[in-house]
Parts: sequence; structure tokens; C-alpha cells
Amino acid sequence: MPQNPAIAALGASGADEPVVAAPPEEPVAPSPFIVSSPKGVAPFPILLNSIVQQYVSEYLSRPGTLEASFTRSRPYLPEMARVMRSYGVPEDMVYLAFAESEFSRHGKGPWQFTKATAQRYGLRVNHWVDERRDPILSTRAAAEYLADLHDAAGYDWRVAVVGWNRGDLAINRFWVMRGENFNRFMATLPRDTRCLLGRFMAVAFIAHNAAAYGIGNVDYDAAPAYSQVSVRGGTTLVNIARGHHLTVARLKELNPAILRDRVPPGASSYSVRVPETSRTASAG
Repeated sequence: MPQNPAIAALGASGADEPVVAAPPEEPVAPSPFIVSSPKGVAPFPILLNSIVQQYVSEYLSRPGTLEASFTRSRPYLPEMARVMRSYGVPEDMVYLAFAESEFSRHGKGPWQFTKATAQRYGLRVNHWVDERRDPILSTRAAAEYLADLHDAAGYDWRVAVVGWNRGDLAINRFWVMRGENFNRFMATLPRDTRCLLGRFMAVAFIAHNAAAYGIGNVDYDAAPAYSQVSVRGGTTLVNIARGHHLTVARLKELNPAILRDRVPPGASSYSVRVPETSRTASAG
């Protein structure tokens, strides 16, 4: 089997042709959730076959679950999309976090990084914080990792997703499948990888066609504003919340990486998110 020359740099059914995921004779509609990709970042090939359609139907059978995921992502998705574009990654890749975890703020966070991979890409995981749970910080790590996988995969985003799910070395096995017919490519994948890719493409497809499927439009252009403020290391969440006229629960919701009742004490300062309105009120 031909060997992928780029992998070392990382260090570590239906018809033969798929159906383009768009209404007949029309281009894929712009996603109502995030702005369109700028020139220079090619979109992920969102395609629809029987496997992806199965997941579309499954998500639409319980729309409340998907809408709850969109709601959790609302404050962060525009910035997540900008991060993806800054690394040359298609912005639709943000929906991989929905397929991984339904955009969880708990456990391993939206992207479900292992501790080793998280630390490899600069995220802190310790007694005080788990930055895998932070939507923006973890997205920066995800974008960098996906960009590396894309390079190693011979610039094929589908093979990059295989590497994301199976590990860097799995790219060697599937590298020869670059540009392969989508159905044949899917048929070669391990079941869990096929499911992840199917869920990811289903969420992205639904996002691009939300109105047609009766999914409530989440207006990410009007996402609730938040600001970053610096506090002294070791400051309690109670004091931060009191100073910004919000509840501790709301503060934790915006800062899911903080694991304890205070910010890490080791640093001279620590950045936390607060709603823009509370920042204005505290300054007044």
C-alpha cells in the first residue's frame, strides 16, 4: 500500500455517485447559523447519501435535541467560524463538535479531545481548569489539529476527519482513498468513523436547510455579546459574579473551563467572560 509521506510531520448504499446536499438544481443555501466562507477556504463537500440521510431523519425526529445544541453554541459560533477560517479550515467543520458531543460544556467539552491531544495543541488540563470545555480555546486547538490532518491527508477533508476520529496514523490506511467515490469511501470506514462522518454531515446539511426542515432559526449574527475581563489570580467566582451583577451559574456557563470555585491562583491575572451588559453595568 502506498505510504503517506506527510503523516510523519504530525508526530505521532446507494448509487455510485452521491447526491449533492442541496435542493434540486439549486446551490446549497448559505447556512443561517454562520456567515459564508470567504474566498480562499474551500467548503467541506457536504454530500447526501443513504447513511447521511439516515442521520438527518434521526435528528429531525427529535428536533429539540438539535435546537438545544444550537442554543448552547449561540454565544460562540460566530467566533468559532472565524477561528476555523483563520486556519484555512472550512467553517462547516464547527458542526463536527455537534456530531461529537451535541456541543457539550461538560466532560471533554465540545470537541471531545483526549487529554494528550489537548495538551499537544496547547490546552491546559489540570486541577483548576480544563480548557477542552472552553468553546473558543478548544476550537483553536481543533482548527490547528484539523489543518495538520488535512495536510497529512493529501488535502482531503474526508480523510482528515478519519484521522480526527481514528488517530493520526489511520491516515496512512485511508490515504489512497483520497478523492474516491463517496459511497465507496464510506463503505471502507470503521463503523464508529462512518457514524461520526454521517452525523457531522447531517448536522451541517440541516443547518444549511433549517427553514425547509422547520428547525427554528438561531440568529448567530445577533448572538448575545460577551466581553473578556481580567481578574486577579485566585479570585472567587462569587466575587466576580457580584462585581458584574450576574449569578455564579451564569458566570460558570460562560466559563465552562473553570473547574473550581475560583480562577487559577498561580497567575497574576486570569481572563473570564462576562455578558457585555454586565460589564457595562459594573463600569457604570
